[in-house]
Amino acid sequence: MGSMTGVFPKSPQDVVQNVGEIAMIPQVVMKVLDMTSSTRATTQELEDVIGQDQGLTSKVLTLANSSYYGLPRRVSSLREAVMFLGFRAVRNIAMTASCYNMFIGKSDSQSLLKRRIWKHSVDTSLLTRLVCSYASDVVADEAFAAGLLHDIGKAVLEQYYPQAMLQVVQTAERLGIRHHEAEEQILGFNHADVGLALAIHWNLPTVLAEAIGYHHYVSAAMTAPKLAAVVAIASDISNMLEDGVSEELWEVAIDREAIQTLGITPEQIEALLAGCGVEVERSAGLHNMAA
Repeated sequence: MGSMTGVFPKSPQDVVQNVGEIAMIPQVVMKVLDMTSSTRATTQELEDVIGQDQGLTSKVLTLANSSYYGLPRRVSSLREAVMFLGFRAVRNIAMTASCYNMFIGKSDSQSLLKRRIWKHSVDTSLLTRLVCSYASDVVADEAFAAGLLHDIGKAVLEQYYPQAMLQVVQTAERLGIRHHEAEEQILGFNHADVGLALAIHWNLPTVLAEAIGYHHYVSAAMTAPKLAAVVAIASDISNMLEDGVSEELWEVAIDREAIQTLGITPEQIEALLAGCGVEVERSAGLHNMAA
């Protein structure tokens, strides 16, 4: 995977055109997403999809055996993993494993920023499950997928436009503003806009595309604003925990629009923060996979 050092993209569409087929979403992710939207998918179909890729199978089993899931014994087959964890858990594990190289890149396993983006994406996807308990009409599997992919635009920008992203990081630190705000100053658009352009390019379902594209501007989501709000809150809480922000500062740290969209009370936020803290501590074993 190359980079376009020194080149600043003109628009989100420009990013998609420049990275071309290299930024294609893995076929397995698309198949897993299709399964998510179908109640008729079977365990055997899931095994068949994952089993087509030996490397993916290995990663799925590595994740299934991580401390996060706490299985009573090690599992050595996809069938055992499904039996112990259930269809939905294994489906989400497969999606996580198949997205790994999209974020990290096979030749960039030492990149600290990329690993931070990956960790944040995994944590956000896990935290959507807790936020979903306060969001009626939001499908948990869709929220997991949206959480995992919500920063794909940031990963692609970091991969192909490292100089531009370095300037973004420096600007955010110098001005004390959020990352996406610095992107808007430097590039004229943000990573979520790139994520939306990629989602459209990949022909993802509209609800996922909106959640990816509008997690910083929830009111712009027309089809499924509650899903975008779930991702926004999960992402903000993940950032709070990552940065060590005090729980008392949640009103500043968590998107107010998203909270209003879901109608979450201050008491519920406090309970949510406590639960999310436990979840992120448990998730440590999910962030590292052999590339």
